[in-house]
Amino acid sequence: MDSSTAKTPAARSGLLPDLTLVEWVVFALLAGLIAAANIYTTLLIGWGDTGSIVAVLASVAVLGGLARKKATVYQLNLGQTMVSAGGGVGFAVACYAALHIVDPSWSPDPVALTVLFASAGLLGTLVGNLVRRQMVQYFFPSGTACAVIQRAVAAERAPGESNRPVRLLTIWSLVAGALTFPTKVSFAKLGEAKHALVETLSLRTGWARLESIPIGVDPLYYGIGLVVGPRVGLGMVIGALLPGLLIVPMVTDANEAGGGWGPAGEWVKWTAIAVMTVPTFATILFAYRYKGESTTPTGFTPGATAYARPAGQGTLHNALLVVGLAAAAWSGAQVFDLPWYASVATMAMAIPLSVVNGRVTGDTDINPVRLVAIVLLSAFFWLVAKDAVVLLGMAVLGATIASVAVDMMQDLRTGHLLDQNPHHQTAVQFAGVVMGALASVPVLHLLVERLGVGDGGQLAAPGAKVWAAMAEAMAGGIEFTTPLVWGMVLVSLLGTVYAFLTVHPSSARFMPSLFGLGIGLLVGLEGSLAIFLGGVLKLLATRWYLRGASTEDQAGARQRAGDDTMIAGASVFAAGAVLSILLVGLDLLFERMGVHPWFLAGGH
Repeated sequence: MDSSTAKTPAARSGLLPDLTLVEWVVFALLAGLIAAANIYTTLLIGWGDTGSIVAVLASVAVLGGLARKKATVYQLNLGQTMVSAGGGVGFAVACYAALHIVDPSWSPDPVALTVLFASAGLLGTLVGNLVRRQMVQYFFPSGTACAVIQRAVAAERAPGESNRPVRLLTIWSLVAGALTFPTKVSFAKLGEAKHALVETLSLRTGWARLESIPIGVDPLYYGIGLVVGPRVGLGMVIGALLPGLLIVPMVTDANEAGGGWGPAGEWVKWTAIAVMTVPTFATILFAYRYKGESTTPTGFTPGATAYARPAGQGTLHNALLVVGLAAAAWSGAQVFDLPWYASVATMAMAIPLSVVNGRVTGDTDINPVRLVAIVLLSAFFWLVAKDAVVLLGMAVLGATIASVAVDMMQDLRTGHLLDQNPHHQTAVQFAGVVMGALASVPVLHLLVERLGVGDGGQLAAPGAKVWAAMAEAMAGGIEFTTPLVWGMVLVSLLGTVYAFLTVHPSSARFMPSLFGLGIGLLVGLEGSLAIFLGGVLKLLATRWYLRGASTEDQAGARQRAGDDTMIAGASVFAAGAVLSILLVGLDLLFERMGVHPWFLAGGH
């Protein structure tokens, strides 16, 4: 056992982990930053990341600079757990933006809203801890990959040998910062039009239905593409092209002919919902049918140490359970006017749904947490009928519990592989969700106020759009035309067939992402094409790593390509998102001070 993994069980068997004040502060700040970044990216493009990899690498860099000592696997694993907990809350808060789409004047008590997310996060942590022994036995590909990276980062190095992952994080974060700034600000004078220094690229085509092709220049898009790869980006491009090339012309022609198909915008939105519901469930089922065997990476000895349950932990968890249930019910009533019996029903169903989601993610690496809200809406719309706000309250409460619970299961799997203390992981998870809630609510308010969400705003918020549309429909606020109903049925059937092709071993690698197609319908071509180009960069980088490699070395070269592009993409994604939020905040601050060194871009 090397010094990076050595630990003293006697010193690390208490209720709280063996962390210094500096480490607690660093991890808490990173949890808040990743929560904020997750809100921004989820509202912008419908995709977020818990920040596990960035947390590990940033912890190495920051702790090395502040404490002047090498971080151990023990410290990195706890930092990853706390930071990704904040990211899980950030994702749920971003989906809460559906309330602002349903009611643009929505302005709840920020204290009650913070309590809602913190209490739901505590409940999710308790759920994850409850099923820990069972869940760590599943593969959890992302959690397993994070364990490999943690061990590689903390390994002993020869004198003068650089830490390659940390170096990649530093380089690509700086690149992302330099490229993000001109896409968000301009040096215009007060009162002049707000235009970014670097606007959207536009390629002229001359085609009747697609006169120009917009390409986003925000580096955050390309960072996401480097992480998810070309299949997701291509699916998004196809989805983004469908409204202008097919759906809108078809519906317009039918309406002009007296078909009574209804607004074309409703067709676009409900086509996306049809793609991301039944076919998504089908994808999960097919993924189970063709999933590979899970294996433990070479060199790991999971569960080698039997960590005793700390004294007082049971009492603490029981107290947190009572506090969490009471606080969630109180804050749900304050924020959404959610009746106590609706809160109880929501939490009762969210717990088994969280376990199911964890089981699915552990085997397939597909986290269907978005579908938790849809299941809750479908199950309880009769309980609080005719009120979309209350329905969305149940969806937000349940999805937050599930989001945090599944995130914790991933982190517990990472810790299990590294033979870390799971009780200490649970302790920092509690801290992470509270920090995530404290950071997320003001960030969401800032983004909604300054940039806007949904139609007409700068943040497309595709996930929130789906939730809002489902809640309004189930509350009786939307009337479906007969052609639209049949169109959704047809899309669901075709999407299920397509889902099979995206999973079957013989066709999977050739098929654009089904989920990407649904997101592209709501996001548009500008961001979708940029993400696709980021995916192409990942493909080109992989081929460059493979050049000249022998047959025996290709597997290792492909692994290095995947790790490096994942680190680069995650670094660009996180740095770009955090800087974008900081620029929004600085713009507001300068405005209130009457100082205007720059203006945020007001649109494209």
